[in-house]
Amino acid sequence: MKRTFLFLFVFLLAQTNILLAQEVLNLAGEWHFKLDPDNKGISEKWFKNPSDSAIIRLPGCLQEQGYGNIPSIDTKWWNGEDFHKWFTDRPWMAKYQDKSNFKLQEFLVPDRHYIGAAWYTLQVNIPKGWEQKDVELFLERCHWETRLWLDGEYIGQNRSLGTPHIYRLKNIKPGRHTLVLRVDNSEIVNIGGKPHSVSEQTAGTWNGIIGKLELRAQSAIHITNVQLYPDVNKKLVRVKGTIVTEQPDPNTQWLLDASVKDLNGDAQKLKILKVSGVLKSTENAFDFNFPMGDDVKLWDEFDANLYQINLMLKLGSESAETINVATQTFGMRSFGIAGKMFAINGQQTFLRGNVDCAVFPKTGYTPMDVNSWKRVWQTYKDFGLNMARFHSWCPPEAAFTAADEIGIYLAPEVGEWVTVNKQPQFDFLKEESLAILNRYGNHPSFVQLAEGNENGGDKEFFRQLIATWKTVDPRHLYSIKANSKSNPENIDYEVLRGTGNPFQRIRYQDGWPPLPLNSAFQSQVPGTSINWDEGVSKRDIPLIQHENAQFCAYPDVMNEISKYTGYLNPSYLEIAQDQLRERGMLNQVPDFVRVSGKWQIQLTKEEFEADYRTKGLAGFHWLCLADFTGQDTAPVGFTDAFYDTKPYVNPNMVKQWNAPTVLLASIPKRVFTSLSDFKADIMVSHFGKENINLSVTAQLKTDDGKVLRSWNMSQQKIAQGSAQMLGQIATPKLTVDQPTHLVLELKSASPQLTNSWDIWVFPDVKVKEIPKNITVAKQWNADVAEKLKKGGTVLLLPAQEDLKGKLPICFTNYYWTSFGENAGQSSAAGILIDTKYPVFKNFPTEDHVNWQWWDLLTYAHPIILDSYDSVNPFPKSYKAPIQPIDTWKINRKLALLSELKVGKGKLMICAIDLETDLDKRPVTKTFRNNLLNYIASKEFNPQTEVSISTIQELFNAKK
Repeated sequence: MKRTFLFLFVFLLAQTNILLAQEVLNLAGEWHFKLDPDNKGISEKWFKNPSDSAIIRLPGCLQEQGYGNIPSIDTKWWNGEDFHKWFTDRPWMAKYQDKSNFKLQEFLVPDRHYIGAAWYTLQVNIPKGWEQKDVELFLERCHWETRLWLDGEYIGQNRSLGTPHIYRLKNIKPGRHTLVLRVDNSEIVNIGGKPHSVSEQTAGTWNGIIGKLELRAQSAIHITNVQLYPDVNKKLVRVKGTIVTEQPDPNTQWLLDASVKDLNGDAQKLKILKVSGVLKSTENAFDFNFPMGDDVKLWDEFDANLYQINLMLKLGSESAETINVATQTFGMRSFGIAGKMFAINGQQTFLRGNVDCAVFPKTGYTPMDVNSWKRVWQTYKDFGLNMARFHSWCPPEAAFTAADEIGIYLAPEVGEWVTVNKQPQFDFLKEESLAILNRYGNHPSFVQLAEGNENGGDKEFFRQLIATWKTVDPRHLYSIKANSKSNPENIDYEVLRGTGNPFQRIRYQDGWPPLPLNSAFQSQVPGTSINWDEGVSKRDIPLIQHENAQFCAYPDVMNEISKYTGYLNPSYLEIAQDQLRERGMLNQVPDFVRVSGKWQIQLTKEEFEADYRTKGLAGFHWLCLADFTGQDTAPVGFTDAFYDTKPYVNPNMVKQWNAPTVLLASIPKRVFTSLSDFKADIMVSHFGKENINLSVTAQLKTDDGKVLRSWNMSQQKIAQGSAQMLGQIATPKLTVDQPTHLVLELKSASPQLTNSWDIWVFPDVKVKEIPKNITVAKQWNADVAEKLKKGGTVLLLPAQEDLKGKLPICFTNYYWTSFGENAGQSSAAGILIDTKYPVFKNFPTEDHVNWQWWDLLTYAHPIILDSYDSVNPFPKSYKAPIQPIDTWKINRKLALLSELKVGKGKLMICAIDLETDLDKRPVTKTFRNNLLNYIASKEFNPQTEVSISTIQELFNAKK
């Protein structure tokens, strides 16, 4: 086969971000290829006599090009398990286990699946003149282990997941040569069953090579491993590196001309610094300080000022020709600790972080170009974020480069999610972590490093690893595992969801799996005053809140599927389409997406603001900005998996409450029976670059914009810090005599800030007596059925234990994901409310849940009207006036309130408890009275007729 190579003399990326004058053979294109599922290639010496019959294009992976096995129920996935039990546990998935219609809800399903070795072969022509040069094979990212043979001779192996695989090819002669690569994506070291670095849960078990594939030649004497250590206080950068040669000569002098250029357009000129030495060994270290001048610009999230250092190597004398050039981009920044907070360049900062879980829905592997990552980081900025934690994986060079330019703080992880207690794990994790530090350590965006996620391990190994990191590279802060009890005492910071013994939460949901009453959203009266001061006080080092928010919104199953143009299939969305169509709800998808999303935003807002109200909390990790397509799928994002903003989200509105500076109102509760009880502490969280002079105005307004009361806070000088008090407000003499929705709005003119909160007034009312024409029943039985047959009017108030499915309460949306048929924090992804329904004539509500629904929905358990196992389902066209939105995995038709014609009678089924603790539930009292008035009125005339058997199916069979 004829092949054309690009032959260039260029300044090209080679080490970390080091630009070296090199000659390059670009190896991208067609390679010969062969699978090795039985792992016999080495024993049969395929490297000696390649007989590859297939053709594959690199960079890329074999699965996306149609190689591998078609997935089925028998496929053994990364964790070594098939899906037989998975299907058994999910009866609603029965029809998708057949090979001809195989679909999963666990993760994106690839067209082809393959775990094992594959062989890649290429014939190359080495140009004349390269025999005197240092030649290397550069493979930017491989999955996972590679082994290389040149002309049948073994060169070596590399098993890095997060850094390039580089092979030196010594004494290679001009002419034709054969490269044979064996790439093995099976488990090389046990790093867990679902880490994002290797498993199908997000990034996928791809096999191949991505990014740059090149043969590189440079001077036999050249600069390597340049590492830069900025000192912002002394206004200098320490420059360390090595000049290598195969032929040391103590009589040969080397000379370096070092110069620095401002990449942000400033014409500031810094003097050239000259450094010299002799080639006394094969590796000749240099170490010097370069002064950056009095006007040096610092790098941070606000001003991503970058510099470029150029090192020009000569031999013998100043008049000699330059034989090698190294160029490195860097930023002048320090990232350290100030008490219990982080500090950027000596100034306190708060990490508004997001958990990046390696979700790449088109390819299954990370983008390797800077522009793709710039788009991601700009989306972070659009939503007020300043930091990314890479959950159990390390991104490529392009991600660091883009973050340098945009101004995002990065915290890569070595890449495990497992208990670490075996020597092979120790060896790999140390080896990999040092490679990451060496490769990416110069990037100013690289501020933290950790080993992995959760689980435990050998604390002594962890202690030694932290000590090694601190010795090798002091430019970053270090921890071991997020949310783990195995972290050693010498870590710099910790990522937790709670502290102490007894356990003290530092986020709303404190348990796992997430149960309803483990969430303070459901166990405590809604307000905006909760904080995590007590839990944070139990740690003396900076504490980052672990994986907050995690609220699902219903996915857009109508519009998102078409975005999946690669080999990964969103079968969980396709299944949802099928189920919605079967139950007559497909046309409700836009409403499901919108109302679940609006409530998701409010829940997330309060989660974030609770963090800003907490003194001493150093930051949070949001899980997460973009939807998560693994681990049973979690549509928790404000963007979809492609980082496209969802239609119900306005990023500018999000930045009102997620930004360097956020106005806060601490309100003990959101629902009042009298505004004379209303009071609020007005505060600010400020982590901007400069101190500010802040004057804030507060207004309490009605829905039509009428201002009921306003307050002006006196101007204050605000430095960096959380929960800084600005003033207090109250309304002791303000009267509202009917159910009313109000908005508390805060504003400042300079800087321009605003934030707002919903509150409600539900005046105390007497509990209405049951009208004589209504029969109230607690259980469905023969007496109730007979009453309806004779034309009676019945209000049925079933208890959870009597309802089919026994679904839990449904105030919040699902947390992280839905669990089975009736587990998890909630039983709904939001609720669609018919605001025109007569019950809401004097009941302020939107068509989605808001905080006033708390004392209703924490006593509510949805009714299943139509499910995968229904024999006598409700009509497909039926829509309940209060319709919980079921999990996107089962898509049952649900209701909390349903009016029906049964026989000659009229039936209202209400799955909200209207009797318990009414003296503490003012909203429920109003709702109950409205409901009784409606049922007793002539207006109550149900139009949907169902049979007795249909009603019976709503309840447990024993009833």
